Amino acid sequence: MKSLVFSDTLLTEAEVECFEIGRQLQRKALCKRSFDGAGFFRAISMSSLSWSKTPWRLTVQLFLYLLFLPFNILWQLLKQCWLWMLFPFRYLGTFLPPRGFNAPGEKTLQGIHNQFTPYFCLHGRDYIECINRWVKVLYGIDKAKYHNFARYLHQERRRLKDQGVNDPSFLAVTYRNQLSAARQRLSNDLGNY
Repeated sequence: MKSLVFSDTLLTEAEVECFEIGRQLQRKALCKRSFDGAGFFRAISMSSLSWSKTPWRLTVQLFLYLLFLPFNILWQLLKQCWLWMLFPFRYLGTFLPPRGFNAPGEKTLQGIHNQFTPYFCLHGRDYIECINRWVKVLYGIDKAKYHNFARYLHQERRRLKDQGVNDPSFLAVTYRNQLSAARQRLSNDLGNY
């Protein structure tokens, strides 16, 4: 393995590639979030609300929804304009070398995560794809086939359900903890790179 100087920090080629994978996915997520028309319509639609079954409550809810709909539309438009204004700066920021960047202390997947993720923000599928691609780069394609992060996350959810946790709202709230536990188990299973 060859070491490279990246932003005044000594990293291996694989570590630089992992960092660039995170930044590529960050650019993709920024484009998706800034130019997502479906997200705008989802934010103003009635589908995300829970409606009462009682007729008089339903009438009051509908009246309040229609009353606040113009304010909601205005708010969503302002949010969208703000995202569009910030987009060029955020996008270009993903190409600049980071300040205060350090090499991973541990040569594990958890060490890579701890050092690299403060420099980009990924959620959902993008984060899972990032971890899977890191495994492929750091440990090779053979290990990446078996050690899929989505599988570890599924096992973590199944473990919680086996303990009697079936409430979807609780599982949604603890999603970050589930990601952390699954990532830690994956890192322990893979060991050092």
